[in-house]
Amino acid sequence: MTQALRFALPAYLLAEAFVTLEVAALLGAGRTLLLLLLGVAAGIAVLCRERLSILTRLRRTVASGDPVLPSLLDGAMRAIAGILLIIPGFISDIAAFGLLLPGLRRSALRRLLTILGRDPTPPIVIEADYHQIDDPTLPEVKRKS
Repeated sequence: MTQALRFALPAYLLAEAFVTLEVAALLGAGRTLLLLLLGVAAGIAVLCRERLSILTRLRRTVASGDPVLPSLLDGAMRAIAGILLIIPGFISDIAAFGLLLPGLRRSALRRLLTILGRDPTPPIVIEADYHQIDDPTLPEVKRKS
């Protein structure tokens, strides 16, 4: 396992460098640098927006009685997307955009909750009122004691 981790970071850095150089060869150095700077600006914007909305979303989740963990993990995934956008490189930007897409993020959240041993689908609760009707024409139900 440690051999794989030792290999993963250099392989990622080489892949980022290769993709960035290929994009620079295709678009030119100036446009590539501009795209990388736009990624950094987008990452900062995502982090600022997430910082402001996480407490509001957490309060709403607690008030509604829903489980808090999915909401926290969703916010963490958005924050990770912001950090990935700030990291220079196009592979990290693609991963960040994947985390920002609601459908992919929900799918990843479901998988993560399953790995953590949590049921990703909340139980269905049907709230209702009832009242007892004493109708002599209905057959009487015998109850076990």
